[in-house]
Amino acid sequence: MKPASSTKLARLLADGILRVDECLVWNRRNQGKRHEAWLTNDGRLRLRDGSLHGTPSSAARHLAGYEVNGWTAWQRQRDGKSLSDIWAEHDQPGASTSGPASDEPSSEVPAQRSAGRKRGQTPQKAFRPYILAILQEAGGRQEVDKVLAELERRMEHVFLEGDYGVVDGDEVRWRNAARWERKAMVDDGLIKRTGHRGVWELTRKGMTTSM
Repeated sequence: MKPASSTKLARLLADGILRVDECLVWNRRNQGKRHEAWLTNDGRLRLRDGSLHGTPSSAARHLAGYEVNGWTAWQRQRDGKSLSDIWAEHDQPGASTSGPASDEPSSEVPAQRSAGRKRGQTPQKAFRPYILAILQEAGGRQEVDKVLAELERRMEHVFLEGDYGVVDGDEVRWRNAARWERKAMVDDGLIKRTGHRGVWELTRKGMTTSM
């Protein structure tokens, strides 16, 4: 199944701010590397190896092997503007950035960090309506990796800087928060306590709950 596209990238394409086959670049100056990606007509990123990615951050993660804020990493080749700045100018004139943020060192990210960027972490309960919707739309059950990938796509406008930190050595903070909320949903009778390993499955109550 192909990765779903970023709703924000799709909007920038639809509004003519970005173009189909537009080249994006990520200059990793401290490693002497330069990556390129091209926008597809449905708002995904195609890398040189042919892989397709639904969000800028997932494309950057594929290349780096760890969590990266793709919205600040990727720049439009023709003018050097980061996707974060492009979105901010288009959606919120005068704002510094509205793309999801990460804790990557500034040397890894070509765009300037804004003093006004919100720090902190998305509240755990904010994940619940998204998890419910994703599982309900999937017929009540879905593999964990697919749930998390869809959460990243749908919540990219919600995540704060702290959400891209790492806990327990290798788990990204927002993913950890999503897993804790899944546990809370089990306790509330919305998700089955037992089931197939690696699969989240709603109870009858979960299937009929709306938020």
